[in-house]
Amino acid sequence: MKIEKYDIELNIDFRKLEYTGVEKITLAGEGDTLFLNSVGIDIHEMSSGEKPIKFTINSKDETVNTDHRLGQTETIEVKFSAKVSETLMGLYVAKYGNEHMITTQFESTGARQAFPCVDHPDYKAVFSLKLVIDNDLEAISNMPVASTEKAGDRKRVVFNDTPRMSTYLLYIGVGKFDSIHRKMGHIDGYLTAPKGRLLSNDFPLVEADHVIAKYEDYFGIKYVLPKLHLISVPEFGAGAMENWGAITFRELVILVNDKTSASVRHRVSEVVAHELAHQWFGDLVTMEWWNDLWLNESFATFMSFKMVDELHKDWYMWGDFFMTETAGALNGDSLQNSHPIEAEVKTPDDIAQIFDEISYGKGASILRMIEGYAGRDNFRNGIRKYLKDHEYSNAKGSDLWESIEKASGMPVSRIMEAWIRRKGYPVILASRDGDAVKLRQEQFLLDGSSTGETWPIPLTIVRENETESMLMEDREMAIPAAGFIKLNSDFTGFYRTIYDSSLLASISASRNRLSGHDLWGLANDLYAALQSGRIPYGYYMGGIMSIWDTADPLVLQEINSQMNSLYLLKPHSKSVREAAMKFASMHLERLGEKRSGEEINISIARAALSMTMSLVDGRFAAAMAENFSRYFSLDPDIRQVVAISYARTSGDFDSLKETLARCVTDEDRTKIIGAMGWLGRPEALGRALDLIRNGQVKKQDTGRFYISAASCPDSREFLLTNFDFMVRQLKEVFVGSRVPSRTIEATVPLIGIGREAEMRRLLQGYTSPDLQTGVKKSLEGLYVNIRMAKAIP
Repeated sequence: MKIEKYDIELNIDFRKLEYTGVEKITLAGEGDTLFLNSVGIDIHEMSSGEKPIKFTINSKDETVNTDHRLGQTETIEVKFSAKVSETLMGLYVAKYGNEHMITTQFESTGARQAFPCVDHPDYKAVFSLKLVIDNDLEAISNMPVASTEKAGDRKRVVFNDTPRMSTYLLYIGVGKFDSIHRKMGHIDGYLTAPKGRLLSNDFPLVEADHVIAKYEDYFGIKYVLPKLHLISVPEFGAGAMENWGAITFRELVILVNDKTSASVRHRVSEVVAHELAHQWFGDLVTMEWWNDLWLNESFATFMSFKMVDELHKDWYMWGDFFMTETAGALNGDSLQNSHPIEAEVKTPDDIAQIFDEISYGKGASILRMIEGYAGRDNFRNGIRKYLKDHEYSNAKGSDLWESIEKASGMPVSRIMEAWIRRKGYPVILASRDGDAVKLRQEQFLLDGSSTGETWPIPLTIVRENETESMLMEDREMAIPAAGFIKLNSDFTGFYRTIYDSSLLASISASRNRLSGHDLWGLANDLYAALQSGRIPYGYYMGGIMSIWDTADPLVLQEINSQMNSLYLLKPHSKSVREAAMKFASMHLERLGEKRSGEEINISIARAALSMTMSLVDGRFAAAMAENFSRYFSLDPDIRQVVAISYARTSGDFDSLKETLARCVTDEDRTKIIGAMGWLGRPEALGRALDLIRNGQVKKQDTGRFYISAASCPDSREFLLTNFDFMVRQLKEVFVGSRVPSRTIEATVPLIGIGREAEMRRLLQGYTSPDLQTGVKKSLEGLYVNIRMAKAIP
């Protein structure tokens, strides 16, 4: 069965939040049995010409089943009605104050919640959309408006037909909007938000303009649609969504003004570039099935950092990539309960669970490794061939590897198959052995165990006068020691390295000759070795202290993050407090006060160091807290530290609530909500939780409070007591999303410390499939943290 076209008309009651629909589906597939997907929709009738079609609904499989055999080409008409959803999936209502807009989130299986369809990425079709709405409303979809007609006392908005695309990429938006317009070559670009909420300059549009030009050059294919909307949505379960020509965003990652912090400005640019990469890689060419989701997400992740780095060299974007993508992927993939990049998925719950650090961060890191192995030009030429061969169609991961292999003449397919079809990754144990450096690989796991598996590892060896490349395919090998400095140049490879004491000492002595990327990798590998029990605390701290005087902002942030994590694991450890205080104070003194025109990453690093200092030094926290009364006049980069310091030292819920009510931007709202998790006292935390119960916190932001409460040692008992409420609340809001499972995964490893038995008993009650990944990974993370805490003096 093949879908040629959906001709859809929705008659939307904006006030009652309900709608009726009529769709005509043109199909081809002589002799095939007609079926559709549908969830929560009242289907009134189905017909083919004058002939009614009998149907049954299978709620479990989310299908509409018939005995109707299709002709060679046939048009099926379906009449239906539905409510606009109150969740953040499907066709749903996004509220702001006393107003609302109607918007959509269809990835991965949300289209079937809005209209009957074959909700499968391989069933691409043309969409012809008409919306009947009130005269004072506007409508947005993937394509420009073709015409507006009178429809009784209302109006019918008719959109131009889309190219062939998958159901999950259709967008429908209805409301009252403000927009900024920018002409971008042949493209009309719009930055759009609900009326009165476009609190932004044109920075996102300018970034989009420059990124599109770079993608058109890199891919060798023009952006194919005549317009592009960047739409700010006030309530949004995802961060952003690549609907073709109508990209949606949380306000936090699209709106930029003079009060936007440096880190959020980075994030906005990267997210815009990520979603724009999808306009080619995901929209123009789409995976055949969700097992290749990573192909979409990892490529968009890799390309976004690559392009923003080219636009803003002083932003050090590959450093952000290591911190936000590679580090999370290395951590997640060192759990027993990880999954292969190319994962087997069958149900909507299966699909939701793979929107994780493996599909995004590991996949992107592997692509970076393969680009380094195959060569940049060969890699790009392979991408161009892949996109041209499969445009407006679907493809598999193997199609991409074959294209890069043909362009490079290197065994890319064989290497990629080894990395994407199984979970995990290797650690290389490096030791000095006379005139050689002996290398041995084994799987790295945080629980300290290992397996007999080996990987084909594209090695890069940093020597005194050159960087050498070779492929390590056996379990052991030896390389000459002469001129050896370290493995994994610029951390291009997705593997860890643990050095013996003599090699670690020589690397530390050569640190001034190494890049920030190299030192970041060394520090990150040391911490992971400590987590897994492969090295003792003293060996770790000695290694870290030998490089922690570096001025590189990326390395500063990595070591600072480790000091922060050690404190949260064992807040009463004198050795941790002393080390963290020594490190943070040393660099804060060196950086001094913020200076006009300083590098953006220096400001970000100063804020991170201040956060750690406020955790381990009560006097520093009290001094920071004194600034809370002038919160809105503070430098945006330091506001989070001030808010958390105030919450910890005062326990004053009322002032935080009052400040929350005065917040204009989502960035400030999330900072105050996060600070409330650090209140510590049960009574104050309970009042903060009441804001969630009463709908005074945006649904999308509730997880920020829970994760902050898990971080705060004094708030963990409260969160454990209210754990069941947290899970139920998230499940009600984030339907068909990984958010509930991911929040369990993020909170349990901290709140369970010292409460292991109670935590395990509680988690045994969560048996639904959508939570199982989070439950299993959280218990594994808890075990790792408990063992690590015992190792810290």
